[in-house]
Amino acid sequence: MTDVPMKRRGLLGLIAALPIFGRLPDAGPPSFELVPDLRAGQQWRFAFERKVVRGGAVMHWYRSPLQLRVLETDADGALLEWTEGAQTIVDAHPSRRPLLEMGLATMRDMPVLLRIDTRGRLDSLANLDTVRRHCLGWLDQMEAQWRARPETAAIAEQMVPAMRAAYVSDAMVAASTLKEPAILLGAMGRRFGADEPVQFRTALSNPLGGDPIAAIARFAIRDVRRRAGQADLGWLMVSDPVATDDAARDVAAQAVALAARAAAPDKAQALADAAAALPPVTLEERGDFVVDTATAWPVRVTHARTVRAGAIAQVEETRFSLG
Repeated sequence: MTDVPMKRRGLLGLIAALPIFGRLPDAGPPSFELVPDLRAGQQWRFAFERKVVRGGAVMHWYRSPLQLRVLETDADGALLEWTEGAQTIVDAHPSRRPLLEMGLATMRDMPVLLRIDTRGRLDSLANLDTVRRHCLGWLDQMEAQWRARPETAAIAEQMVPAMRAAYVSDAMVAASTLKEPAILLGAMGRRFGADEPVQFRTALSNPLGGDPIAAIARFAIRDVRRRAGQADLGWLMVSDPVATDDAARDVAAQAVALAARAAAPDKAQALADAAAALPPVTLEERGDFVVDTATAWPVRVTHARTVRAGAIAQVEETRFSLG
């Protein structure tokens, strides 16, 4: 009789060792680093998609093929070439379509050169002046076309000066051009541990204009599939609520000052009243990364940035799929 408990424990141990009952043998390594081994000539192709929804209505939605190529490497990192192909507009608000078409045409087949460091982190826009000249040249062409047609002349009159102003500052050119590359390459150059979320202080680009807004960001491992050589990572970044509100009110105050200087007191008062009633503004980013743990390259990335002002929300969704 004394052998029965021992045999039972041995049987239970055997059952517990089976994959369907015990710890999966595919649980993966306890930690890993996403540092790519880059060599000149390497290239990757992605399907790229971007959608902006405001108050539940689609503002614009388009898809594009994307190619990344390593041009050269050196002791400081590597130079990558980012090129978007012909875009397909899935949906667009009628008032936004002309501007969307112009913006997409501007960057179609335009090589954007990205400088990344030795760990694969995005560092800078290497051909900033070329991008600016290219975009301003396209804007000159589109302005001439819009002014030549009565139905689009108002766009040239109202929108072109503001669009041209976006290319005055190097920081603004870099921020707008690097928005999507920063998302795709966002997990690179970091070490991940199974029970060690990567948390750090950073800054969100300010959609209201002005200085970046303080934020807290966090990467965490959701799953590691050792046999497939892939890991699922979650990303969350939330802005500091006080800093966000202050930024919104600074923009409102600037608008009031501009209206006052333009000798439009009625408009200035209306803007001041609107600023006083401004609802709380919040910014949040969420993302899902599927990465190849052997090469450090993303396989799929889904990213959503939400800006809320009271009950009104704008969501910018960006997706990348390798292949």
